[in-house]
Amino acid sequence: MFAGANIYDDGRLTCPTGFWCPNTTSSDPATSPRICPPSFLCSLERLEGAGCATSQGPLEPQICARGYFCGNGSTKSICPQGYYCPLGSVNPIKCSSTSLCAEGSETPFELDGVIACVIVDIFLFAVFLYYKLAFRRQNPKPQINPDKQVPVLTPEGLAIPVQSDLDLLVDGFHKGLNGRNIQMEFKFENLGLKLKGGKVVLQGVSGSIKSARMTAIMGPSGAGKTTFMNVLCGKVPRTDGKLYVSGKEAEITDFKKMIGYVPQEDVMIRTLTVREILTHAARIRLPRSWSDVEVSKYVDALLLVLNLAHVQDSIIGDETRRGVSGGQRKRVNIGIELAAVPVCIFLDEPTSGLDSTSALEVCETLRKITRLGLTTVAVIHQPRVEIFDKFDDILMIAPGGRTAYLGPVSGVQAYYQELGYVFDPQANPADVLMDILSGKGINTKKVYKSSELADIWEKRPSVEETVQKTDFHEEVPKLIKERGANIFYQILYCHHRGLIQQLANPGSFALEIFLSSLAGAVMGFAIGGPTIYTGVYIIPMTPISPAPLEWLLALLGFLIAVTSSLAAGPAAVKIFSEEKPVFWREASAGHSTLGYYIGKTISSFYRLAICSLHFTMFLHILPNPLISFWHFYWIIFGTYFGIYGLSAVISFLVEREDASLMAVVICLLHGITAGFGITLVTARDGHFGWLFDMSYNRWLTEAMFNDGVQPFVNIFEIQWTADAFGYTLGRFNFDVGIAFLIGFIWRVLGYAVMMVTNRDRRR
Repeated sequence: MFAGANIYDDGRLTCPTGFWCPNTTSSDPATSPRICPPSFLCSLERLEGAGCATSQGPLEPQICARGYFCGNGSTKSICPQGYYCPLGSVNPIKCSSTSLCAEGSETPFELDGVIACVIVDIFLFAVFLYYKLAFRRQNPKPQINPDKQVPVLTPEGLAIPVQSDLDLLVDGFHKGLNGRNIQMEFKFENLGLKLKGGKVVLQGVSGSIKSARMTAIMGPSGAGKTTFMNVLCGKVPRTDGKLYVSGKEAEITDFKKMIGYVPQEDVMIRTLTVREILTHAARIRLPRSWSDVEVSKYVDALLLVLNLAHVQDSIIGDETRRGVSGGQRKRVNIGIELAAVPVCIFLDEPTSGLDSTSALEVCETLRKITRLGLTTVAVIHQPRVEIFDKFDDILMIAPGGRTAYLGPVSGVQAYYQELGYVFDPQANPADVLMDILSGKGINTKKVYKSSELADIWEKRPSVEETVQKTDFHEEVPKLIKERGANIFYQILYCHHRGLIQQLANPGSFALEIFLSSLAGAVMGFAIGGPTIYTGVYIIPMTPISPAPLEWLLALLGFLIAVTSSLAAGPAAVKIFSEEKPVFWREASAGHSTLGYYIGKTISSFYRLAICSLHFTMFLHILPNPLISFWHFYWIIFGTYFGIYGLSAVISFLVEREDASLMAVVICLLHGITAGFGITLVTARDGHFGWLFDMSYNRWLTEAMFNDGVQPFVNIFEIQWTADAFGYTLGRFNFDVGIAFLIGFIWRVLGYAVMMVTNRDRRR
């Protein structure tokens, strides 16, 4: 065997730190450490990444094996119980109080993740149990005093007693309007709407709508009923005409905090209960001076008037989860707007999709609240006769968006009879009117076209209508300033609602935790063991280095990005994409968009923190790498944080059906920035390193690389590895901080996209 070469040029006789030299003595130069030529078998073993099974000479240093420590280089001792000794250990390292270390341990078996997950899971189970059994069942049915009678003024100034179930609501309206009898009336002249393509969908609509009266808008399908109402309430900008609000030319959008708009669809969060939905709307929109007790009493009044008290703790439900009935859901839809104590309420087909009995109940409710002084305007489609008779006034719109009648319901039949139309006594007058506007009515004098009916109405002698003169424009601006919770309370309320949504759907939350745990477990099995990095030995021991395993940390960063995207991406986009219509409705009513976004975002932090905790626990405990659990957790948490931030942007950019797929794909692309395959050095040389620097995964992989190589700083050339991949060592906190900053920037961009897109739906 060759004697080999002395590893030191200066003649030192010491064994390199982290190595074992059993035959070297400091007093005998002949025993100085030497590197010997490897045998053929040893060369193969080194190429395969393993050290040689036997030393190539008695004086050749050997790396101190895993589970052992070599204090002075000449002795090798097994790692005692309660300590761990990674490869190249000089001294054993004491295990923490939450770790298990048997004799000969290479790494500590940390229990931090297991303990944290057990504590969190027990807490979650207790919270879910409390929420299910107690929180949603703690609201007693609202009680009323049947002896109390509160007078309400009619438009004619007559005092009439209201039904006892309206008493609390009257009190609420009285307080919400500062004790003033504020009523809103409209006068409009030649309202028109021409689309960009030149098509006229509304033209020459003139008339007035009075307060404390129910006005129905009727006409054949496609005539322009909803268009007229949307133009009137400012959701669609008109192209012609003037609008007067209580005697003064103005836009209704200036008073949107005092106006309710009930869409045709029941736009609300379906996993919440009836009371939770109404309470949130009341807290957000009522005067900020109201106390919680006053808000709760007002919600009680709404539940009573809307006949919802018996289902106040029932969820709304949807196609897959059973909830309240269709009629009850319609009344909740109305209650959301009544929660604001409005002076006017618009409704787009409030009876659509209901059976005749439920539709009648909805109209009876509307009639009750109209008598409080509200201006009620509703688009009605094919009403039964009892519903038709509930309305005070009616606007008939002929095809082409033109007025064919506007006046009291009691006079519409007589008006058309004067034109020669026949009303069968056995028929529903509303059906006959629809036939007339469609050109199918029976006329004994002449068959009129719909356009001719509009011409006749427009040419009738006009009667100058006197709009009620009130102090509306003096009082309402003061009320508007007082309306709505401030931004901090809106954040708080939206945060609480977000938490309730998660508590109300524990199955979805549990599934996400399971998928995160499964992803972490798969990754843990894939890693295989605690060795996630071996480099080349430090100089002068480099010639005897086994093949290094330097790329595994970069690969691990890539795989974490991939598995996290699959586990978290679909759930992350649901936070906003599932309830965009709810956001549009609330924003149009004057809710703070920033308050909604921040509150909703904060409420998701708990979810992503818990899911990333379970991901980290399995990923860490199975291979048990030489990276502390909590450092590993910050890396995974940062990944989830980035995914949720990026998904917020995607939620508002694409349709809900496509958001999940796009989120997964785009988040997968971030795996490329880990440095595996295309290193950071290659990216910089190609002048696209800046693109990598914009990715949270690039910084988190660098942080993981830093922790993964630090235990071997005395035995491997870790700086050479870092330079080869383009990583910078020694800045774990900086790397994690930059990753979280990127996640925060994505959230800011998400808010900007939310504000830029679909602006017309928030009118």
